[in-house]
Formats: sequence, structure tokens, C-alpha cells
Amino acid sequence: MPEKKNQHYVPKHYLRAWATDGKLNVLPLSAGKIFPDTTDSVCSRNYFYGNPPVVEDELANLDGYHAHPFRELRNGDDLTDLSQQRIELLLSFITTQRTRSRATKEDIEQGYDFLKGAVEDDMGADRYGDKIEWKDDFDEEEKMEKLVEAHLLGVHHFLIAQGIFGYIGIKDLDGVMLCNVTDQEFIVSDAPMVLDIPQYKHQLGLVPAGIGNRGLKIYCPVDQHRILLLYDPDVYRFDQNSKRQVLIKNEEVVDELNLLQFHNAESIVMFNGSREDYILDLYDRIDEVRRREEITTTRETEDMGEFEMEEAPAYQVPKISPDLPGCTPLDGVRYMKRRPASEIEKERQLVHTIFNEVNWASDIAVIYCIRLLEQLLDLQ
Repeated sequence: MPEKKNQHYVPKHYLRAWATDGKLNVLPLSAGKIFPDTTDSVCSRNYFYGNPPVVEDELANLDGYHAHPFRELRNGDDLTDLSQQRIELLLSFITTQRTRSRATKEDIEQGYDFLKGAVEDDMGADRYGDKIEWKDDFDEEEKMEKLVEAHLLGVHHFLIAQGIFGYIGIKDLDGVMLCNVTDQEFIVSDAPMVLDIPQYKHQLGLVPAGIGNRGLKIYCPVDQHRILLLYDPDVYRFDQNSKRQVLIKNEEVVDELNLLQFHNAESIVMFNGSREDYILDLYDRIDEVRRREEITTTRETEDMGEFEMEEAPAYQVPKISPDLPGCTPLDGVRYMKRRPASEIEKERQLVHTIFNEVNWASDIAVIYCIRLLEQLLDLQ
């Protein structure tokens, strides 16, 4: 069997909604020019989840589960038709996709210098001792590189594990389907899950958005005509029909929703049938919406505890928010970093327990998490 070297960070099953016969149009933000590509090659990188590709094999199984609700929605089902299992898989996809993105991985890699210094100190003090059995004859510099790479990958695996069970932390959010009935299609990007806190971001100067924040909205493109919007019901109300749909009839609102993908994209946006001049016009407006501010964030490693770093984190709130029809913000609701109804701490404790049980062997922990998800959601 050929080695799974090319590993996707946005699943092919998800991108197919913007492709015809496996082909779609791509606009790299760095180039400003459009060219055709395929779902086989976009949003992938060699050994993205590590080498050997053990985690990639397991994530392929997870992708299969996550594809179920999208397949049903794209085959004509409404939100109201989905079973509880399918809804939880949909939520798990959203939070997993948020953590497995290239943007998240590159955020983590900004901690390289800190970890290299810490590993160098540990090696100098012989703290690893006999804990590691080296299979190859590496010199000290090569050993240090391997250890730093392992720590960075471990951080990413830990975040992916949190994403797998993220449905626990966002199941208190309500959802509506934004249905585009204009002639202009919705687009997508290599970081498609957009998080926003429109009720509080300007007043409080919020930069990153966390899945537990009060006033959260999460935009998840479903296909060229629909976006799933999750929202905090304590802060917003929506006029919606019996199928939990909100009809988008104004092309300006479609433009605003598409600009969210330009805000969130790490490097590319993708589309199918839109006119190229329309996409390039949106590209020219990118500064209206795209936010990349540096702040101090905290990262966690398996045996070095937490460390702080200056970075421009992924999932910053956009500069502007779409003016959605039928949405009413509720006045007098105080901002809180953690929604009272969110069970995000339960999800985090579950992941910590799993990683501790396997002594922070992160690839094994991710596999364990997927097996446990199968049990919790009765997927087998």
C-alpha cells in the first residue's frame, strides 16, 4: 500500500461542494491571480500530521464520520431532518476543522524558539536519560531537532483532540441555515470556520474568538448556496422559518459573508462558478475585513507546562460583521469569557484525562479519542 505522504488539512469530502469533477478555482492571497486546481492537491501538505502517517490514517476514518451530515444536507435534508448523532458529528467537524488547519499548525510552530531552548536545557541537564530509545545514530543537534518537532506535533495533536470532542463545548449554541437565493454563490477558504463576536468585539477590543465565549457566532459554509450559522441564543434572536432557514436575498449580504472567507483564509480562497472579476473585486476589499493582530497567547506542552508567546493567532474576529436579515441582538446581556451553558471545561478535562492515561503519547491519544468518539456517538 502506498504511503499516505500527502495529508489534507481540509478534507476532500468537504471541498467537493465547490468542485466540478474534482476541479475548482483557487485564488492565492499572495498572488492575486486565479488558477484551476483539484481537490486532491489543495489544502494538503506532506506529513502534516506527522511521519509515519498513523494519525492521518485515523483522521481519514474520522473524516468518513464527519462526512455523513454534510452528505445528508447536500442531498436535500434540512437541519430539522438531522438526527442527534448527525448534529453532534456536524459540531465535531466544525471544532475539529478549526484545530487541524494550517493556520493553527503555523501558530504552534511560532513556539519553536521557546521549545528549542527548553529542550536544549533539558538535554544539557540529562533530564531525558533513558526515557528515549533512539533508533538511529543521531548527533546531539539532530536529537534536539527531533525532540522539538515531537513537542510541536504533540501540541497540535492535543488541539485536534480537543476539536474532536468540541461538540460538547458548543452544543449550547443554536443553529440556522443561511440560504442564499441570489445569483451569487458562497465561496470557501483553506480555513473555512469563521468565528465572530459582533455584539462585543468593538466595545471590548476583542481579537481572538474562543468557542466558549459569550456572543459567539460560527460560520460554516456547507455548499455554494448555504452556510450553517451557530449562535449564542442568550445574545441573539433570529426570525427563521419552520426548517430553521434564514433566506439571504440581498447580494450585499452575500458579499459580506464571502468577505469572511477572505478574512479567515490562511493562503487561498476557492470557488466554483463565480465570475473571476467578482472574486477579484472581493480580493481588492480584503483590508475591510481581514484582521491579523499580534497578542500574547498561552500554549501547553506535554512535559514543559505552559508557555507564553507573541503571535498573530488564527481565528481572530473579522473587522466587520455581516448584516444578517432577521437577526436581533439582545441588549443588556453582559459579556463573559465563558458562556454559562457551555460545557467546554468538561470537554477539556476529558482530553486531559486521555492524554494523561497514555503518558502524553500524542499520536496514541488522538487514536484513543477517535475510538472513544465512536463509542459516545454509537458510530460502529
